[in-house]
Amino acid sequence: MTSKGRRIVFVGGSPSPTSRSRFVATAVAKELESEGFAADHFSLHDFDAEDVFLARTSASKIVRYLDAVKEASAIVLSTPVYKATYAGALKAIVDLLPQDALVSRPALGIATTRLEAHGREVDGAYQSLFAFFRARSRSSLIVLDDELRIDGTSGTFTQAAEDRVRSAARSLLGDLHETAV
Repeated sequence: MTSKGRRIVFVGGSPSPTSRSRFVATAVAKELESEGFAADHFSLHDFDAEDVFLARTSASKIVRYLDAVKEASAIVLSTPVYKATYAGALKAIVDLLPQDALVSRPALGIATTRLEAHGREVDGAYQSLFAFFRARSRSSLIVLDDELRIDGTSGTFTQAAEDRVRSAARSLLGDLHETAV
């Protein structure tokens, strides 16, 4: 297992294993992995839904998630935008975290949306969430649905979206290097 300073937890809020938001998060993870970081991915599919919704923090899969977050140097949340904010599934998974789980750690929010205005709304929601946890966050990575094409498990970004993905990954890397100093 990699040391604490080299792991990043990714938490996905989409119920679909081939979602746009998962694709974007995977692209960010690849950028970070190319710099020597390891990514641990979690989504609603990794847990017994009853354990999540009843907040059974002693359930083995939830313990694994909580331990991964505890040992991670950063967290990345990704979601499709539902009703102008992040998915309820993401909220349910994040609600399992203790209030002090992310103090002073870098955090990045990722969202995919059809409407640019909803991207601004979810960025505000992420900023509020990260402020609650006292995490260090920057602007969220928002990718519009028409900025990416997905065919099964592969896909492509427009150049503008690809540039924002790389910029978000570099920003998170900068935060991680600042934290390590």
